[in-house]
Amino acid sequence: MANSKLYPIGRALAGVLFVVSGIGKVLGFAGVAAWMNSAGIPAAGLFLALTILLEIGGGLALVTGFQARIAALALAVFLVPVTLIFHGFWSADAADFQNQLNHFLKNVAILGAMLAVFSIEGTRQAARQAGTRTLGGQPA
Repeated sequence: MANSKLYPIGRALAGVLFVVSGIGKVLGFAGVAAWMNSAGIPAAGLFLALTILLEIGGGLALVTGFQARIAALALAVFLVPVTLIFHGFWSADAADFQNQLNHFLKNVAILGAMLAVFSIEGTRQAARQAGTRTLGGQPA
């Protein structure tokens, strides 16, 4: 397991999720900004632009492995308010409850993945500094 090739693949796949999400927001900017505004987000256009930068930039960092630890932490922090604000299943009507619960749980799972990437990248960084191999098989 110490030389697993699966970790970088899993990290990259998680990154693709954010890149695709960011591109979708670029393509549907006006509609997403209106939805954010209707959710009570002030300066929705500004926050949407920052979200796009974080999702695409952070996603690419996960895909490439460049600064993946920082990207994973930033995306994890980002996911907490986004999940609570936009997927509050506890206040959804009966018709939307299951959909919001699914999105909430999906985001919680992605948050868990970002915490795992943050942890593993820290271990890999320490191993590189020590000149050893670690999860993902990256030599020092």
